[in-house]
Amino acid sequence: MTTAVDLTRRPAASGFRLRSALRAPDVAVPGIAGILAVIITALWSWVPSLWGDEAASDLSAQRSLPSFLHEITHVDAVHAVYYAGLHLWVALAGTSPFALRFPSAVAVGVAAAGVVVLARLFTREWRLPLIAAALTAALPRLDFAGIEARGYAWTAAFAVWIMIVAVATLQGRITPTRGWTWFAVLGGVGTALNLYLGSLVFITGFLAALWRGERTQLRHWAVAGAVALALASPVIVFGALERKQVAFLAHRSVPPHAWLVNQWFGYSLFAVIGWLALLAAVALVVLRRRPELDRGLGAVALLWAGVPSAFLIGTISTLHNYTPRYLTFTAPAVALLMALAIDAVFRHWKPAGVAVLTAVLLAAVPSYVSQRTPNAENESDWGQVGAVIAANAQPGDQIAFDATVRPSRRPQNAWRTYPQDFQNVSVPQLVTPYWARTSWSDHLMTIEDAASQHLFTTGTVFAVIADFPDEGVIDTGGIPALEAAGYHVVREWHLNSDEVFQLDRTGVTRG
Repeated sequence: MTTAVDLTRRPAASGFRLRSALRAPDVAVPGIAGILAVIITALWSWVPSLWGDEAASDLSAQRSLPSFLHEITHVDAVHAVYYAGLHLWVALAGTSPFALRFPSAVAVGVAAAGVVVLARLFTREWRLPLIAAALTAALPRLDFAGIEARGYAWTAAFAVWIMIVAVATLQGRITPTRGWTWFAVLGGVGTALNLYLGSLVFITGFLAALWRGERTQLRHWAVAGAVALALASPVIVFGALERKQVAFLAHRSVPPHAWLVNQWFGYSLFAVIGWLALLAAVALVVLRRRPELDRGLGAVALLWAGVPSAFLIGTISTLHNYTPRYLTFTAPAVALLMALAIDAVFRHWKPAGVAVLTAVLLAAVPSYVSQRTPNAENESDWGQVGAVIAANAQPGDQIAFDATVRPSRRPQNAWRTYPQDFQNVSVPQLVTPYWARTSWSDHLMTIEDAASQHLFTTGTVFAVIADFPDEGVIDTGGIPALEAAGYHVVREWHLNSDEVFQLDRTGVTRG
């Protein structure tokens, strides 16, 4: 019986079985592709300053277990699995920007290795799988996720391997019991990492329903899918209860640029190339000239990328649940679709295929470079703030932080994310440290309140004031309060999004 999605089990002559993946090169090639993707992604990942969301990851990962449980039962339950994994990692590797971000680079490598394995389930050739791996490493959305200390890169990795297990099981390459068990585990953990990744559970159910009219696979999927959702249910429940955390999305406009460009492609030129490749891939799926690829791999990737994207974009005005990062788990499917289009060019004329692939990879370079500049992460300059304090503060000095901007912008996070740079200063504004709060950040009183309570007592105070003119935030209110307390500005540093002031008090010896 011909099906809409061709996942038919094939003899060894037209594909490879998973048991053969235990032999070289079916392990070596995906492994090498994954390692190269890790290296490419991790290079210069330490350059950009850490920013608000990464501060949340850093501080949450450093909490004790009771403090951590107190936090996630009030906020950030949807990130609890990632934070727990990061907790184990930072205990070994520390909390430098490179250490915090390296697990995300590893996740991109896992995804790149996975797309090789997934593509090989549909073809004996290596060209298409390797093109897909290269595009996975180059795709701006995945590259961004790979140098950010958040869990989004891992959602991409889990998505790839969920699809591998589902397809291999439907093809008969894995026994149903083993295959659907792994599907339930990966689906449960993946959904806990990102609730929207749970859409893959239902997409694989659609594939199972089309499986040659058989009901056995559909029954197996129903049980495995229920187990996966049950495993993720604590996060689903707490995520629903904590939904007010993302209520701010209802007040943000989502221009078409967000989903046409930012969602996968980073900037306009690469977006044009990417969408042309996706349209070509859709045409291949419709034409079905290579059934095992176009109707098989192409259709799987199209469902994987298209269904979650269509849902989130289509419900922007009603559910207010969209931001491009939420769909990072669909990026490997986009890489596969682009690879299908480029591979079709190779089949028609190899020199043209080489030229097209080279052009696509070169087009990704500007995004790669721009994402590794010092202020690339949400314009953050906390690394530079820390460098100024480390170079100029002396033991016994105090520091004042602008506490009036939104939490992810507050410069006090520089103190927590680059603690080695602030060893010479104390923070008199501190009311409650982050580990004693349900929120991920410290509670600081304003500079004005601290000054009115005469908490600034040393000869020198450094003040860090947020400066975001594009957002209408230029807050210098703390400086007059310090001047009223007897301090005067002696030095200023104007950084990317913060200003640092050194203020001395006449008649008080420094230190």
